[in-house]
Amino acid sequence: MLNKLMSTSVLGLLLAMVLAAQARAEAPKEVTGAGLDKAIAVMRHIAPADFSEEKREAKAKEIDAAWKTLIAAGKPAAELIKAEFAKIDAAKEKDDYFKLGACAVLWQIGNMDEAPAIAQVWSGDVALSVNYNYVFRLAMEAARTQDPRALPVLVACLKDKKGQFFVTTHVMNLVWPLTDKFVWAAYGPKGLPALAALLETSKDEPTREFAAMWLAECQYLPALAAIRKIAREGRGEARQGAIRALGVYGHPEDYAFLVEGLKSKDPREAYEFAFATYEYRDLRAAAHLIPLLDRDDGKLRLEAAQGLAYFKTPEAIEALRRFSTAAKVAEEGDRAAKCVAGILKAMNLTWDQYAAKPRQEKDLLLAPLRLAEEEKYSLKQGDRTLTHDELLKAAEEWKKNGRITGGTYEWVEDRHALAASTPADIDLWLEVKARVCLRVSDECLPEWQIIDGLVLRLGRSRYRKVVGLCDKVEPVSAAAPAPAVKAPAGVVTDKLE
Repeated sequence: MLNKLMSTSVLGLLLAMVLAAQARAEAPKEVTGAGLDKAIAVMRHIAPADFSEEKREAKAKEIDAAWKTLIAAGKPAAELIKAEFAKIDAAKEKDDYFKLGACAVLWQIGNMDEAPAIAQVWSGDVALSVNYNYVFRLAMEAARTQDPRALPVLVACLKDKKGQFFVTTHVMNLVWPLTDKFVWAAYGPKGLPALAALLETSKDEPTREFAAMWLAECQYLPALAAIRKIAREGRGEARQGAIRALGVYGHPEDYAFLVEGLKSKDPREAYEFAFATYEYRDLRAAAHLIPLLDRDDGKLRLEAAQGLAYFKTPEAIEALRRFSTAAKVAEEGDRAAKCVAGILKAMNLTWDQYAAKPRQEKDLLLAPLRLAEEEKYSLKQGDRTLTHDELLKAAEEWKKNGRITGGTYEWVEDRHALAASTPADIDLWLEVKARVCLRVSDECLPEWQIIDGLVLRLGRSRYRKVVGLCDKVEPVSAAAPAPAVKAPAGVVTDKLE
């Protein structure tokens, strides 16, 4: 497709600032008004589907030349582009491909000076998914500056959930919400207040949905009250995001609301609550997930089964065992059977041997398995320690390198980092994440997940006794610091998939 061709031949060339300067040098020394008008005309009314392979290549070269001409002309070209936007809007015409490409040119010409114009176009009547390559690259360039003037551009991106960005070097297709996550991660923690404000000021449902999800992932506590209100009183996509967010926050006050939501007759709504209870990490929720295995909606059944496989209570394992033989969809039953078999293998038991044991003994056998995930956060006897001062130095090195692997602090693992950190360091970790995510690829995601795990536990330590999976989520005492995460040794078993 033309947009794929242009994403490599045009965007790869022109969206880098150093090559923008080169474009100016290569363009004609004097560009007439007619020349600029012609360059704009080349970019108008592009319909990639209408081009043959040969014509796509020729058109890409035309557009390449037009971009160079406009960028070289600078401010006069920017004014002509904005005048063209006005003409399109006045005529109630649709030319989204032009608008997105022209915004990319505006960015190269004026950078932050053109951010208001770009934000106005993106937030208007334009489908960003028409060529999301333009949108994502520009948004990442703006976000990495962490300049407050970029915020309107980043906010304008949030209305879109259809755009996809193909990372050619890693053969990776980014889709929502990962596209928005990369952008807002790159901006760092300074963007969180702006997102929190959108919960109450924005009328766009996808915008509020993402804001709730991202604020929870960053453990931004000032937004919790607004997110609770949306989860209880809102509707549509914003409410869905808010329900999921409450699960990620994992606050003791939200347990009753989340498990009650599992009774919803709406399968989509019940699914959101099932997702939230999984993230909440309270073993009491397992009993409330079991009835969902009998629901008609396959997606809801799968989410419930995933939750039960994670919680690993005796009742959850027995429910999965029954489901493995009674499931209406054979594939679902097979997955449940494999999950139960994996758990039995980890305990070195057959089903009959396991079933014959009293409930208390079953629970003792399952406890190490379900808490194995938390083991990586517990310091071991004789462990090397990381001081807080060393953590600060390590963070500077990680930000400089754009990765938390290798280097002077290669020895640092999750448990060392968590032990050296306090809730006051959440922003520090988000700043590290901002640099890590600039390596837009699948290979940066494991590091991202490590940081997320630390941020979640640091955030939760402000208000709950046990930050991870536990028998019952309870509030932390105001007079005592949050306890360190403790977990018995165990064997990690496969998820239900």
